[in-house]
Amino acid sequence: MLTKLEDQILLTVWRMQGKAYGINIFHNLEKRTGKKMAVGVVYFALDRMTKKGLVDSYKGEPTSARGGMRKRYYRITSAGIAALHKSKKIHDRVWEGFPDAAHVEP
Repeated sequence: MLTKLEDQILLTVWRMQGKAYGINIFHNLEKRTGKKMAVGVVYFALDRMTKKGLVDSYKGEPTSARGGMRKRYYRITSAGIAALHKSKKIHDRVWEGFPDAAHVEP
């Protein structure tokens, strides 16, 4: 089962279609969730998900703007997509039977 953060990161990586790298994943998550987080949390989760086979990574071309350093890009794997679908099914089953939550204030 995915954690909420893993779920959000996988969706973000998938949305970015091969153009996802650590800091832009981080900024996208903060923008979409409205929550502040430490950038290290994102990198730690990406490392963990790479080891699980949910994402893979590759290095881009060196750039002068980065002093010759190369960005590490991430892309979702078929296992990552399958994990997201499974997570959504579980989420939907848990919510099953509740009235329309869109009209209920927490």
